Amino acid sequence: MKAPSLLTRLFLSAFVLFSITARSQDRNLKLVFIRHAERPENGNNLTCKGFNRSVQLPAILYKKFGKPSDIYVPALNLGKDTRRARMFQTITPFAVKYNLSINSAYEEGDYKHISKALLKEKGTVIIVWEHKEIQQLVNALGVKSVTQKWGTNDYDSIWIVTFSTGMPVLKKDKQGLNPSSNCNF
Repeated sequence: MKAPSLLTRLFLSAFVLFSITARSQDRNLKLVFIRHAERPENGNNLTCKGFNRSVQLPAILYKKFGKPSDIYVPALNLGKDTRRARMFQTITPFAVKYNLSINSAYEEGDYKHISKALLKEKGTVIIVWEHKEIQQLVNALGVKSVTQKWGTNDYDSIWIVTFSTGMPVLKKDKQGLNPSSNCNF
């Protein structure tokens, strides 16, 4: 039997090295999902309690996850209805404190494209989204059987999708915040 040529061996070695590197990058990806902060019954912005949460979030998120490689919020589509601005308002203090850009290129329900973009990311990525949409987005990432829904009055949860086993795994955590309802500014 003829021994493989040098070119064949180099190609196979490069392929194996590339495969290992690609898999190890995927395994380090951590997607951190939070919901926008508290909102009023009527209106599109945050309440004072929500604003206070957004100001307290930088310390909590940095302690738990460090400085992320990227932040995503839904496309703002500013006009008469600015409800998507809540997600932007929630993460702005964190982005300002750590000099980070906020990616708002994707529509709220565009699970196919946002999940594709997120899976190309490296490191930790924070995603601030609408609570009813987070479950579908997590499912689009390949997490199996996410049947729990994000509670209507739950502004404190954190959903974390990791890939350390090569497959997406959902874990849950809490911010541990109970901000004041007062506007002290």
